[in-house]
Amino acid sequence: MPRRVQKARSDSRKTPARASVMFFRQAQSDIPSIDLGFQAAQYERVQLQPAGRPAPMLRERPLPAVKKLGSADLHWLPALADLLIDNVHHGASLGFLAPLSRYAALDYWHAVFARLGPRHHLWIACEDEQPSQLLGVAQLSMCPLANAHHRGEVQGLMVHSQSRGRGIASRLMSRLECAALAQGRTLLVLDTPAGSQAEAVYAHLGWQRAGEVPDYDASADGQLHSTARYYKRLQMP
Repeated sequence: MPRRVQKARSDSRKTPARASVMFFRQAQSDIPSIDLGFQAAQYERVQLQPAGRPAPMLRERPLPAVKKLGSADLHWLPALADLLIDNVHHGASLGFLAPLSRYAALDYWHAVFARLGPRHHLWIACEDEQPSQLLGVAQLSMCPLANAHHRGEVQGLMVHSQSRGRGIASRLMSRLECAALAQGRTLLVLDTPAGSQAEAVYAHLGWQRAGEVPDYDASADGQLHSTARYYKRLQMP
């Protein structure tokens, strides 16, 4: 049998799946690189994809939107102050003692807005564009040191006490991780009170416990407590 006919028959036996794999590998070899923005978008798409589960019997509430704030979004300040007060008065360790005055809460957020820029980011979770519908917030600070441009720190993750259990913290953290990847940050760290409910949330989101420092902070009621250090390595799925 002529060799040309043999080759044609051999090619006809290749399955479509195998042919697709060969085409994909060839296409990959033709692409020199993928920019960080594209990788971060792909990471976000996978991270925010709902896990497969049976449809609930009851209709679930829609997931809140996650929005990044800039230094000009000052109309959110009153709602942000209310959220901070709510968290502190429900025992959150955020650097304040209870009761927290509205003046102190606004002063804190004014300082945060003054830092917003390439190295400090702020996201909110809300039902709509109305400040009265603010449900949660998270901050990301990029390390400015020359030998640490690969890492960032999560700060001030808060969810309103009446909105917990809806996956708001997960959505905020996913968006934050995507932004960190887009800026080439592959390691994130954070502190949280040891033994707190927040520890279970971070463990569920894939964070690793690095250790614990005793009597590191005072809780909202003034009692000293241990602080746990967590880290997470970021990579494309």
